Amino acid sequence: MYGFYIYLDSKQNFTPVYPIIETKKIVFEQYSFQYVQFKKFENDKVFLETKDYILGIDGVILNLKSLKKQYATSNFSKLICGLFEKEKMHFVSKLKGVFSGFIFEKKTKMLYVFNDKVASKQIFYSLFDSKIVIAPSLAYISNYRDVNETINNLNQNATYNFLTFGGMIEKETLISDVYKLGAGEYLKFYDKKLEVKRYFDFNKVEISVNTKKKAIEGLNETFIEALKLEYEKDKEYDYKHIATLSGGLDSRMNVMLANKMGYQSDSFCFSQTGYADETIARIIAKDLGLEFSFIPLDGGDYLKNLSEMVGINSGLQFYHGAAHFQYALQQLDLSNYGLMHTGQIGDGILGGFVSTGKNNNFLSKTISTKLLDKIKIEKSTLKAYRDEEVYKLYQRVFNVTNIGSYMVEFHQTYLVSPFMDSDLIEFALSIERKLKINQDIYIDWMNSLHPDTTRYIWERTGFRPDKKWKTNFSRYTNKINKEFYLFFNRGDKLSMNPLDFWFQTNKSIQEFYTDFFENNIALVSPNQELYTDIKSLFKKGNLTEKALVLTLLELIKKLKLHV
Repeated sequence: MYGFYIYLDSKQNFTPVYPIIETKKIVFEQYSFQYVQFKKFENDKVFLETKDYILGIDGVILNLKSLKKQYATSNFSKLICGLFEKEKMHFVSKLKGVFSGFIFEKKTKMLYVFNDKVASKQIFYSLFDSKIVIAPSLAYISNYRDVNETINNLNQNATYNFLTFGGMIEKETLISDVYKLGAGEYLKFYDKKLEVKRYFDFNKVEISVNTKKKAIEGLNETFIEALKLEYEKDKEYDYKHIATLSGGLDSRMNVMLANKMGYQSDSFCFSQTGYADETIARIIAKDLGLEFSFIPLDGGDYLKNLSEMVGINSGLQFYHGAAHFQYALQQLDLSNYGLMHTGQIGDGILGGFVSTGKNNNFLSKTISTKLLDKIKIEKSTLKAYRDEEVYKLYQRVFNVTNIGSYMVEFHQTYLVSPFMDSDLIEFALSIERKLKINQDIYIDWMNSLHPDTTRYIWERTGFRPDKKWKTNFSRYTNKINKEFYLFFNRGDKLSMNPLDFWFQTNKSIQEFYTDFFENNIALVSPNQELYTDIKSLFKKGNLTEKALVLTLLELIKKLKLHV
């Protein structure tokens, strides 16, 4: 993957091989800094050595132009060094966008490595035998440890979390003693000692917005500002705009409001042919006069793309999670486009992470409950979060949903969403809980200020989102529709990616799953408990639960983990 590879005291000086892609290197005493880079948005990237520092920033900084103006400099590296000298690591909170980076102080030999506020970049690290390795690739970390004669053991606690939630919890990976850097976090490494700290924390947001009027006005203002930053970055580099479009609310808010502001995006949709996502997106694109592409997922053959998916996401999420997105991206030529504009997580931060009951339900977002009794999450961990909403933001969005960002970066650009803007997330978290239940504030916002967005059916409910009561009522109508389609053997009408229908009707998928499982289940046979559990999960589980097992086996196989 793209980004920075940093290591100290290695027995072997090896470089990740990326054909055509540029790899740069700086060596200082026992430290090696390597940068695997692609060219898009290259003026937003830095990798250099000065008299005092070695500095690297990879990604796209959406507010870079305004920061240069504010601090009266046209030089990116001087801007960063100046901010660091004034504010140390708190300077990172001033940056907006998709980025990761590091600063190394040559005089003190202090190393700082940071992720952005929403962890849209993969950063792994491991400290062992007074050595440190930091990289955007778990396979690279595994290989480094192996070369330095350190065993890579499967993390059993993380494994059961994965088989339940479909992704990692907190900083864990599936390798013991290898961790990932989270949202708003930075590493501080000095004198062979490692600290992990936060420069930015959504837990500190206070709930202060308790009226619908104030909530709507604040959401609208921050949303429009976030949109402007995204689309102006494309214009800065003279790139065309491209955006996802479906039957949901999030993508239409992104595309339709951007269109009002004068930003016309080519759009694309991917789903089962004839499903509501396609039909609704086609109508919206036609009404707005936008170029529209449709990528059919019919048959689900993309589900066999296990190895590549695990190679991209490092087993942080089960491979189904974005396999359809990866397939769609493979069908597009993105060379003339800039950022990948989406509406990612809008439904989550505007009510999706708030339980309808009175009490917090931290563990409600599970993929499978069959091994829930094996989950060990300390009460102290849960208490570290303001409430269930912030907990789910970190665990579900930053640890699982961000797989979409990894897919887009694999295709040499960056995924953005106005709903992922830190200011918008902060404002959404400041809204009183009762206003967000059932995503009521979302519907209120659309109807109050953007009624044109409610002219189209909402895929989730089957109704136009012009009345809040329709959301609750859709629970009953959706149940009736599901029973109707199942009765007439039309499972293809149930979802944009009707997984169980494809599994039942596509023999090649059945054979792929069965063959892969039978050929690789022996990998976990040394661990009898895990062997029994995942064998049962695969045999008795639905297709998603089978995919959890396959993802785990593929990572064990790929990284040669000891179980």
